[in-house]
Amino acid sequence: MGKPVTSSALNPRSLMRKHFHVPNRYFLTHSVGCLPVTTPNAVQESIFSHWQSKGGDAWPNWMDVITEFRTEIGHLLGVNQADMCPQTNVSSGLTKIIYSLPKRTGRKTILLTKQDFPTIGFVLKQAEREGYTLRFVEGDITDVKAWSAAMDETVQLALITHALSNTSQLLPVKNICELAGENGVFSIVDIAQSVGIVPIHLPDWEADFALGSSVKYLCGGPGACFLYAAPHMIEQCTPLDVGWFSHENPFEMDIENFRFAADAMRFFGGTPSPIPFATSLNALKLRNTIGAFYDHVQDDLSALSAAVPRKYLISPTQPEKRAGTLVVNPDDRGKLRTALAKNEILHDERTQGFRFSIHGYTPAQDIDLLKSILREVF
Repeated sequence: MGKPVTSSALNPRSLMRKHFHVPNRYFLTHSVGCLPVTTPNAVQESIFSHWQSKGGDAWPNWMDVITEFRTEIGHLLGVNQADMCPQTNVSSGLTKIIYSLPKRTGRKTILLTKQDFPTIGFVLKQAEREGYTLRFVEGDITDVKAWSAAMDETVQLALITHALSNTSQLLPVKNICELAGENGVFSIVDIAQSVGIVPIHLPDWEADFALGSSVKYLCGGPGACFLYAAPHMIEQCTPLDVGWFSHENPFEMDIENFRFAADAMRFFGGTPSPIPFATSLNALKLRNTIGAFYDHVQDDLSALSAAVPRKYLISPTQPEKRAGTLVVNPDDRGKLRTALAKNEILHDERTQGFRFSIHGYTPAQDIDLLKSILREVF
């Protein structure tokens, strides 16, 4: 499998935009990616038509959808289908990983940062009931030296967020995973805010695990998340949260003979919901059709960043250090808030600043309008 394409040689914006239902002046892909035009029909054909004509005999068709989802998301990330397991959400997937890991004497510390998405902290906090202690990495978390200072022989695992949701900063995941490996620390990478907008080739990182979602830049809707387990980790892991689809042969139906699946599907659990994966699968297939748009998005973000004085920029100016979102924090938030509302710019606001995300379907006129607003306000 080759590495992801990063070229900006792709369909013009207008051609890409026609594939999606995009609300006017939409800068919220970091929250929810837009619905592909073909998704309703694709889900009708792959899910509802079989249900309508076959009833319970639709399950083989539905499982084909889940299998194909694993293949497509694995291909996008440069790994095999066997390494991928569908999940309902990132929180559940993280819980499954934590309690599947082998217990090691003296290793009861979990590394994370205060810039991680809150759900990460909520999940990891529960591990304290199993004797773990949380340790927040201090200082500049984009510098591997900060991680090195926090890592010692007591650390069991490190949770590494690839793209920080509130600042659009990218962490040096490869270097942190290398550091973790040198210290015998398990690495889990959260790629929810980067998958689909930043090229990711998981083998390059040598991470033990990764978790992500289809709801944002992949435009696959909610409920279709995924867990990656590196091949060398699968046999070491014995999840507690299991179900009949975690079984080596789910349809064996012997209640006294549970055997873990030989691949990442041991993390799957009980009866799955195929609809979200049908939704995501269609979006992944569409992505293969329209191509990559990383360079295109970064050019737009650089143009928007240039309209804002550096001291008000929260997101990085260097494309190689930035995800898919512009984040700005003016002295007078009310002035910007009013201008955005007047022009009906769909965005959101956090403590760190106002967030505006770009996708391949973001039209040039929307970029120009936002740029003019920023120049006027700043």
